[in-house]
Order: sequence, then structure tokens, then C-alpha cells
Amino acid sequence: MNTDNYSKYERMYDILLDYEQKIHLKNQKRIRIGLKCLIIIPLIFLAMLFWTGSSKTIFLVLWIVSLFILAAYLVFVEYSDYKLQEKLNELDERGDAGVEALIGPGVPAIDGPLKNAVKKLDATLNSETLAIEEEGADKNEEHN
Repeated sequence: MNTDNYSKYERMYDILLDYEQKIHLKNQKRIRIGLKCLIIIPLIFLAMLFWTGSSKTIFLVLWIVSLFILAAYLVFVEYSDYKLQEKLNELDERGDAGVEALIGPGVPAIDGPLKNAVKKLDATLNSETLAIEEEGADKNEEHN
């Protein structure tokens, strides 16, 4: 009797994990579609602007509203997926296991080159700032 209940719970848990994985894959597809829409919709409004010759203000407002709607959609999908994975980690007693990113494993590969570019930019800006400060100090010494 006890092993029968255990097997039912195990089967239900496997079904739940399978369901979560399917939802996660659907959310990944939704994110890809949303990102494509962020590119396509502005191009459509731009084309309509040039082809119709009507007020630019209307298309600008429509474009801005569409971007806000798409951003809200992407945030909602990401947040719901995050909460779903968080709950499953809690159920599985892996609270510190982390949450899988929706965009995929390719994005962290950008992290290294991006950090290097930011460091180079920061070093350049810092050296320019130091040069300006030294120039200002030299002028103050000459003035005194």
C-alpha cells in the first residue's frame, strides 16, 4: 500500500516535471517570437510611414506603444517562467539550484567579449579624465 502511494507520487512528480519542461520550451519560443516582433514591427511602421505619407506623429505614437506592449509581454513571459522554475526547485528541495535562462546558453558566451570591451572603454575614459585633471592642475599651478 505504501509503495503504491509512493509510485503514484513519483509518477505525478514526473508528469509535473515533464509539464514544466514543455512550458519552459514554449516560453523560449514565445521569447524568440517577441524578440523578432521587436525588430519587425518598427520596420512595418517605418514602411507605412513612407508609403502612406500621413502624419509622422501617429506612426511614432503607434511605434512607441507597440514597443511598450512587446516589452511588457517579454517581461511577463520571463517572470512567469522564472516563478515556475523557482516553485519546481522548491518542490524538488533544490532551492539553490538556480533557474535556467530562457534565452539560452549562447548568451553567456557574449559575456567575456562584452566585459573586455567595457574594461577597455572604462580605461580609455579614465585616462582621458586623468589627462584633463592634470591639465587643469597645471593651469592652476601656472596661474598661482
